Formats: sequence, C-alpha cells, structure tokens
Amino acid sequence: MDLARILKQLYSLYGLKLKQKRSKSLLLALLNSLADFDGALSEDAIELLDELKTRSHIFPPLYADVFALPHSATCVDLVDRITSLSQEQVATASYAFQIFRYYEQILRANPVDSSPQQKVAYESQVERVRVSVARTKAALDESLG
Repeated sequence: MDLARILKQLYSLYGLKLKQKRSKSLLLALLNSLADFDGALSEDAIELLDELKTRSHIFPPLYADVFALPHSATCVDLVDRITSLSQEQVATASYAFQIFRYYEQILRANPVDSSPQQKVAYESQVERVRVSVARTKAALDESLG
C-alpha cells in the first residue's frame, strides 16, 4: 500500500469518528434547545434538525427511548419523529430527556469512597430521581402513545 492510500484510509476512519461525535453533540444541543422552550421549534432547533437530517448514524438509546423509537433508529429517524410531533409532545419529550439524562448522570456518580451520611444522601437522591423517572415515563407514554 502506498502512503497516500494509507493516509486516505486513516482520514476516512478518523473523519467518521469525528462525524459521529459531532452527531452526539448535535443531539445534545438539540434536546437542550428544545428544553428551553414550550415545544415550539426555535430557529436554533430547526438548524440543528437540518444538520442532523444529513446524518445516518445510530444515536444513543436514551434518545431513542425519549422519542419512542427503536434502538436501531438513526438521526434521520429522530428528525422525522420530532417534526411529526405536536408542540406539547416535543415539550414532554424534551422534559423527559432532561430527567432521564440527570438520572443517567447521578448513577455514574456513585460515591464509593464516601462517608455513610453521604451514601445515605446519595441513595435518597437516587430514589427521588427514580420516582421522577417513573412519573416522566408514564407522562411520555401517554403523550407519545
């Protein structure tokens, strides 16, 4: 293999990784943008949707769960789903995303080397968030039916 071909393959692989990472950051920016509003698609959200429409990457399960899509769904599927929802459904889904994401983050912060009081406080917080997640899932299921 010549050097140009190797470099082209490396660029191709590296470029794909960058695009996938960019897709994840676009998804997060989109959901954060939607959370700032009442479900109406802002100009920023529309720009993000337009950019995501060009991506064929599969996105993380959390996003699929929030929008009631299969885990094999792509960014294009997500854009189609969001644009087909009512303002109320978009608002509910973006709220659910914020709750689910917080739950995901709190589970990662498991305080292994903490004092007994900190562990009790952590468990209490996790339980409150679990209740919130259950309520949010019910609201999401009702909204997206």
